[in-house]
Amino acid sequence: MKNKLLLSSALLGSLVIGSSAYSQTSVTGNLSLSYKALSGYTVGSATSAGRSFGRESQINVQNKGKLNNGMDYAAGFSLENDGGQETDLSNENVFIDFISGNTTLSIGLDHIQNTNRTLGNLVGNDAFDLNTGNNYATAAVTQGFIQSAGKDVHQSMGVGIVQKTAIGSISGFYTPTVANTGSDNEVGNKAGVATTTLESDRESAFEFGFAGDLGVKGLSVHAFYNEEGKNAGQARDTKGTNLGVAYNFGQITAGYTRKENENPGTTAAAGTDLTQDEFGIAFAATPNVTLGANYTKSDSSAAASVDAKSKSVSVGYNLGPVAIIAQYAKQENITNTTATGDVDVAFIKINTNF
Repeated sequence: MKNKLLLSSALLGSLVIGSSAYSQTSVTGNLSLSYKALSGYTVGSATSAGRSFGRESQINVQNKGKLNNGMDYAAGFSLENDGGQETDLSNENVFIDFISGNTTLSIGLDHIQNTNRTLGNLVGNDAFDLNTGNNYATAAVTQGFIQSAGKDVHQSMGVGIVQKTAIGSISGFYTPTVANTGSDNEVGNKAGVATTTLESDRESAFEFGFAGDLGVKGLSVHAFYNEEGKNAGQARDTKGTNLGVAYNFGQITAGYTRKENENPGTTAAAGTDLTQDEFGIAFAATPNVTLGANYTKSDSSAAASVDAKSKSVSVGYNLGPVAIIAQYAKQENITNTTATGDVDVAFIKINTNF
């Protein structure tokens, strides 16, 4: 997960791929170390309190250049290894882009502009990330806060197109199978895996989006909508909407994001929807110090549900090659029920890029 301080060849198969004299390869990376302390979460009579360190490490390999037909191209992948990660390390920013002027055809995953964003939290982690990764006693927790509206369509292998305009970038993305991250070429080659077994049996999905400034200096706007077809046992399609706007007034930036998640669950009777409002403000106190505040409220359509709420304050300190963010949050009813009580979260993150 990425959190940042804001205020601001022609032939394949039996033929050899020719390298271009105009290609350029780069290797970059980032490392984040964090400390989180949480207390107050209650499930029945069990109360959870914990303190722990976290880490995120990533190496990015990218190449760009000219094709022999005159078009530009870019390609790359990232190797991400976060603390305790057990999944594929290479499911991050995988892409081959074909570029003609302001139009880009992109094949891959976790690369094209997407709904995993907010303009309602400007400094530090959003409400979802503040709660992710904590051990809530022995109870499984499904929190009511939304990170990416819908089903993270961009995290599946697919094809998309991005068109740059004078007011922003318009995009469309399609994946034939949600949750397929590109392992289907291994079908039948793994011990105990049948040749007819696919990585995922989910339906196809699409996402349309816009991100830009509408031609207004200081303005940031985004709008994304995605939809996954109805899977077995579901009553309807899964849909996600993310709308956001922020404006910079010199030292002050104010932002708002509205997320809607129509998530029918796994049974025909299930149909819980979530609607989340995020409000954020940031103040650049000095060129290197930024203060932030956020209020997030998530409303569930489930019977007898209550709003999940999160209030946080944060400070970011820019040390040049290293940035430090400290954040404190009070969260209420995070599973949209009063039985979950309140949560206090303290979070410190140190980040560097190389």
